Amino acid sequence: MTNQTPSIKLYSKRILLFLFAVIIALVSFSIWGQHMRFFGVADIRGAWHEFLIDQMINNFYLDYEGNVPTYINALLLFIPSLLLAGIGAWKSSIRDKFRFHWNGLALIFFLLSIDETASFHEELIKPMRAVFGSEGIFYFAWIIPGMIAIALFGLTYLMYFLHLENKFKLLFFLSLGVYLGGVIGGEMVSGYFAANLGIKNYTYAVVASLEESVEMIGCSLIIYSLLEYIKHYLPEGLTFNPS
Repeated sequence: MTNQTPSIKLYSKRILLFLFAVIIALVSFSIWGQHMRFFGVADIRGAWHEFLIDQMINNFYLDYEGNVPTYINALLLFIPSLLLAGIGAWKSSIRDKFRFHWNGLALIFFLLSIDETASFHEELIKPMRAVFGSEGIFYFAWIIPGMIAIALFGLTYLMYFLHLENKFKLLFFLSLGVYLGGVIGGEMVSGYFAANLGIKNYTYAVVASLEESVEMIGCSLIIYSLLEYIKHYLPEGLTFNPS
C-alpha cells in the first residue's frame, strides 16, 4: 500500500454558488421579516407561529447585530483569513518577496471578522460625529476613518497588487471592490436614508438589507478568488504533511 499525503480539494465555483444561495436566503428572510414588523401579520396561529415570526423579525435582520447574519458575515470574513494564512505559510516557506503582505492580509481579515461580531466600528460613530458633525451620506460617521484606512491600505499594497498576474489582478480588484463598495458605498446610501427617513421604517430596512448583502457578496467573491489562486499555484490542493 502506498502512503499518500492527505489533502483537501476545494471546488471554488461550487462554493461560490453555495455562498450566493445562502446570501439570497438571508436577504429574503431579512426583508420578509421586516415586512412583518412594519405591516403586521394577518393571522398568528399559536405560540410556535409567533416564535417563528419573532425569529424572522429579529434574528434574521441583516442590520441587527448579534444574530444569524452577523455570525455568517463574521464567518465569511474568517474564511479568507484562513486561506490567506495558508498562502502566507507557503509564501514564507519559499521566502517569497511578498510573504509579509499575504500574512498581513490574513491578519486584517481576522481582525475584520472579530469586528463584525464585536462591532467596534459602530462605536466610532458618536465621536466621529462630534468631530465632523456628520450628516447625510456620512450619517454613519465611522466610514470617515474607514476611508482613511482604505487609502493607507491601497498605498501599502500597491506594489503587491502590481506583481500579480493579470487574471488575479482582475479577480482581486473586482472582489475587493465589491466588498469595499458594500462597506463604504453601501453605508453611505444607508446613511442617506437613515438621516432623511430614520431607521425605523420599511424603506430603510430594505436598503440596509441590500447594502449588507453587497458586503457578503464581496466576501464570497474574495473567497472564490483566493481558491482560484490556490488552485492555480497549488494544483494538488492544500496539503498537510503529518510528519
